[in-house]
Amino acid sequence: MQTFILKENVLTDNILYLADKGKIFKGGFIALVKEFTFETSWTDKETVKRFRKEEQLKKYIGTKYPEFDLDI
Repeated sequence: MQTFILKENVLTDNILYLADKGKIFKGGFIALVKEFTFETSWTDKETVKRFRKEEQLKKYIGTKYPEFDLDI
């Protein structure tokens, strides 16, 4: 598994978990994106996005994180 930081926030970072080549995560997913949004000054709200297709992952990363260069 490869881990990439997509965006650094104050409390927590948005992270991309990418399965190794030829492997998948449980449930048939190739990638997971954990995003954190501000909830209170002590906590962030966690949202997990799961991707089964490489095209959908590239489209999402391209629109949400244009400064991140995804090279699969």
